[in-house]
Amino acid sequence: MSLPEVEVANYLLSNHELMQKMAELRQTKLSYDPVFTGTPKDEFIKASSAPWIRVTPIPGDSAVYSDDARFFSYSRVQVDFWVRNSQMRYIEHLQKMIYETLHSNGFERYYKNRYPDPDLDGCLMVTANFEGFEMKED
Repeated sequence: MSLPEVEVANYLLSNHELMQKMAELRQTKLSYDPVFTGTPKDEFIKASSAPWIRVTPIPGDSAVYSDDARFFSYSRVQVDFWVRNSQMRYIEHLQKMIYETLHSNGFERYYKNRYPDPDLDGCLMVTANFEGFEMKED
């Protein structure tokens, strides 16, 4: 099993429609798809780089036990993305693509929000928390 944030980032990277839509909306053209499992370098973080995605783990270790052994383990991640204020109309579409991608891979969203990013003028930060589960094999 890989780290949940890496797993989720890979699911998002494999959604070619999502990556294409983000590239269309981005002012700065990139030679890679900006899905990070941590905060990117300061040089990258600017309004012209939006939209981009950051996936981070949510601390915790939830599980269901059977016969004193883990039967199901639950992993949680936070998926954030940034859009320029002028592109607010695309938030719902991007959220839906992210949700559908993760839902089809066993993750369910349990929280979402958006707000102006105080550190990145002209951008909104859109955030969602997801929980996935893994059944333990014998």
